[in-house]
Amino acid sequence: MSIMPLRFIKMFGHDRLYIIFHQLLFLLTGLFTTLGIQWLFYKGAATGDSYLVQLAQYLGMVMVGLLIPFMVRNRSKGYSSVPDDAVNEAEDIQMNPMHPEEREKLGHVEGPVPHRSIMKLAVLDVVANFCVTLGFAVIGSGMYQVIYSSVVIWCAILAYFFMGRSLGRLQWLAILGVSAGLAICSLGSSDNKKQASTANTTILMFGTLMTLGGTFFYSCVYVYSDHILSKHVPPPLAARVCCYTGMYTSVLSLVWVAIYTIPRFDKLIHIDPTVPIWQVFGMYVLVVIANGTHAWNYYELIDRTGSVATGILQGLRAVLVYVISHAWYCSTDSAQCFTVHKGFGSLLVISCVLLFTLGGKSGEKAGH
Repeated sequence: MSIMPLRFIKMFGHDRLYIIFHQLLFLLTGLFTTLGIQWLFYKGAATGDSYLVQLAQYLGMVMVGLLIPFMVRNRSKGYSSVPDDAVNEAEDIQMNPMHPEEREKLGHVEGPVPHRSIMKLAVLDVVANFCVTLGFAVIGSGMYQVIYSSVVIWCAILAYFFMGRSLGRLQWLAILGVSAGLAICSLGSSDNKKQASTANTTILMFGTLMTLGGTFFYSCVYVYSDHILSKHVPPPLAARVCCYTGMYTSVLSLVWVAIYTIPRFDKLIHIDPTVPIWQVFGMYVLVVIANGTHAWNYYELIDRTGSVATGILQGLRAVLVYVISHAWYCSTDSAQCFTVHKGFGSLLVISCVLLFTLGGKSGEKAGH
């Protein structure tokens, strides 16, 4: 019985199997996080402005901190650390980028965490998450995932203007294609509302715009994170930045929940009476775990395969979420239904995202 696994490992190699493991887990946790949050919305256990699902996501980011010792030990046994007072907080992140030769001489060195910069990052993340979650609650998991898959392109546009990174002709073409695809998808959204009131159509359009705006803000988050990691000499560990960002955003989320959600809890939360409370609590716990695992998979894949392969997985994730959402929720929510416009627009968006990712330089860090 033990011969077959040994042959399998020998055939593919330990490193390749490790990458495949993270790729599969990246897809599964991404699907579970999106569809799990959708389930909470449909069961009345969350709303876009209650900030409960956002808090669950941020707690997942904090969980990445538990994996930092494992990740550090995995990458290097000779990690050295720069004292915290070596960073000049007054200069924030306005430092010169490290030359490749300097990075090579330093070896595996972990820089201090720039907490002031991460606090700014946390505020930006909270705004972005509020927008996308509010849009998610309106347009559903299918269209949300399609729109959000374009985050890699908006990241590249911001990096082009603010970090001086170049874009190729195919990438500019892909950007135009994504814009056209999103416009077609918005036309498809109205197909599902032909018999609906003007108010419902307006709400659906509002949800689409909120998701687009949130996607843009998340692009700002990723580019700013990239800026923090690339401009400090030596750079802090990416997973540590993720963990501290999760801590600060969790605090901000708890403040919102305490001031806004709890006083209005009975108006915001209306759990389906047929759903046991333990299922709702269990789903929140699973969303926390899935989001933390998803973040871990992301950092491992960026480190081992680069942004090209990770971008392809994001496109595949968008397709799978769209198909599953149509199969599960179309009968109860017309916004999740597949139409010709939405199908063609989504195919155009995902194809252009893949075209952009394959045609670009590795190193653009976009979306978990």
